[in-house]
Formats: sequence, C-alpha cells, structure tokens
Amino acid sequence: YSRSGIVIYIKTSSGMFGYGETAPLPFFHKESLEEAVLQLKDIKKTILRRNLKEKSSLEEIISCNRHNLLNLKSVMHRNIELVDLIKNFNNHFFKKIPFLSDIFSDKHIFPSVRSGIEMALLNMFFLNEDFKKYISHTEKKELPVCGLITDLKTDVVDEVNGIVKKGYKSIKIKVGRRSMDCETEKIIKIKNFIKNCGNDNITLRLDANGLWNLEEAVYFGKQVGSSGIEYIEDPVDDLNKYLEFFDKTNIPVAFDEKLGDFLKSYDKSENFPAYLKALVLKPGFIVSFSKISDLIAVTGRTGIITVLSNSFESNLAIASIASFAYLMDLTGIPMGLGTLDLFKSNLLSEDIKIKDGKIILSEILENIGKINFDMLQLLK
Repeated sequence: YSRSGIVIYIKTSSGMFGYGETAPLPFFHKESLEEAVLQLKDIKKTILRRNLKEKSSLEEIISCNRHNLLNLKSVMHRNIELVDLIKNFNNHFFKKIPFLSDIFSDKHIFPSVRSGIEMALLNMFFLNEDFKKYISHTEKKELPVCGLITDLKTDVVDEVNGIVKKGYKSIKIKVGRRSMDCETEKIIKIKNFIKNCGNDNITLRLDANGLWNLEEAVYFGKQVGSSGIEYIEDPVDDLNKYLEFFDKTNIPVAFDEKLGDFLKSYDKSENFPAYLKALVLKPGFIVSFSKISDLIAVTGRTGIITVLSNSFESNLAIASIASFAYLMDLTGIPMGLGTLDLFKSNLLSEDIKIKDGKIILSEILENIGKINFDMLQLLK
C-alpha cells in the first residue's frame, strides 16, 4: 500500500515559513486527493489576489501570538483556567488571520484542505526561535503516545508484552475484525497478562469502528468486562444505541468516526451523554485544528478527555499534531500517534522517535521544518 497527499508551503516576505499536509484517506474522507488539489489551487489564487497589507499582517499575527502565548502560559499559576488560555490563543490566531475568515466561511471547504492550511500556519508558529527557546525552559517536554495493535493475532500477548516493555501506558486495540469468540478470548488474555505483570496502570482502548450491531457489542462487552478498559470507540453503527450499550456493559464510549454525527446533534449545552468518556480528534478527518481547540475549550470543564489522533498520515502531520497537543496542554493524555512504524519512508528528513512510550517535543521542533523533497513532485 502507498499513501499519497499534498504538502502545503506557506512563506512570508521576511522568511517565516511552515509546511502543512493534506492527505484524504480513501474510503474515509468524502473528498478525493484530486478534488483536494483543485480546491487548494483555487485557494492559492484567492490568497495571492489579496493586497500586500493583508499578507504582511500574517507576520504580525504570528509574532503577536508568540508573545500572547508566552504571557498566558506564564500566568497559568495565577489560577487562569486552561480553557481561557485555549480560547485566547484561538481567538488571536486562526480567527485573526485575514484571508482565513473569507476562505473558511465557505462551507464546502474540505476538512483535509482546511487542516492542511492550518497546519502550515501552526508550524510557522512552532518554528519560531522564540517559541523553541520557551519550550526548552518548560517542564512538560514529553508527550505520551498510545501503543497500537491493529489485529488480534495468535501471538497477541507477545505483542502486548513488547509494547509494555517499550514504556507505553495505554494500548489501542482494533476489534470487530475477527470472530467474536476469538476476540473476546484475546482481550481477556491481554487483561490477565497486564494484571499478572502488576501493570494495573496500563489501560486498554478498544476501537470497533461501528462494525457491530447492539447485540454483538453487548455480548462482547459482557464477556470481556469493563475493568481495565478506558473506553471503546464507536461500538455500534447507530448512535442512538450507545446509551443502551453503556447501561448493559458499563464500558464508556468514545466518538471517532461517529464524531461528525454527534456534533450535528450536539446542542452546545455542555450536557454530554453519561456514556461518553472521550472525543478522538483527528485534524483533517472531521474537524480542523481550530475546531478542535474550540471543542477542547468546552470539554475542559466537563471531564471528557480529548485524544488527539491521526488517520495514517506522515511524520510531518504526526509532528504537527504532537506540537498542537502541547499547545492545548494535553501533555497527560496518550495520543493516537503510534502509526509511524507502518511507513517505510516519510516526509521529514529525520524519523520521529518514541522513547519510553513518549515523543520528545524538542526533537520534533528541531525537525518539523526539514522536508525530504526527494519524495515530492511539484504541482503545476
């Protein structure tokens, strides 16, 4: 298999630059890569037609936000709420960049296109030397990552043992792909292995991708039990059945593919369903970076955790999402970024290293602007 996408390059007259990635995933994104290319070309023409004053103001906004962020972070200890920090950054960043307000007011902008542009602008911010210096003086420089098991094979306990030895504290397991009895047996074995090893602090995150009906999901939940399971993503295809699943199994639910359906019905009252444990947020899939920061500002008051993840993107996107997680102060929540081992080669010149189940932020920032151009073709 191969993975194709577009690298977006934004550069200002003073030399500030950032790279973004737009890579629609076949069968998951509604837009194709060809459609994304055409839309990006139109957006490029729109931006270039804007007057010079508006273009140069981008540099002022990037610089302004650097200082705003540093000031906000420095007063966090004065009981400034995290949600206020996030709201202030979002209001002073994406919502202040002149050409974005016009472009993104179009409801037909593809999520992958919007996130790719936002990613390039964020990386322009992350690549600023003052921001890097600030990071070097912060305490939380490591970002936890979730281990990943894509298939419950016969040697799955050995696979889990390898993940545990690498220092991961959370393991995501894809379910709903093999027979029900096979999968329940494997999950029970994994739970027993973790318990017998004295690793009760390791949690399991299951992902069914909505492949079961309610009867199947409830059977699975009752067989494996709720202990040690942090949540299960999209246990059934019908959103209206989630509460019944939770009531019968006591296993919390997370939205991933069903996030879009939930957001359409969500009334902004902050009264989240009782079964909901987490939102799995993938920039470019259903929501963009700016929309994610809006969601985090709401969930920060509720106890619902926000898990940043990706849809099998390159290490450029992985590095960007990890840096964004730091910006949103999600340094204690394992991220769904453990897909890098699936790539033989990647966009950034240097691989992202995961040490003891964590990504080192300073190493990301050193490499996030170093693209392997030998992999790219210039679009005309």
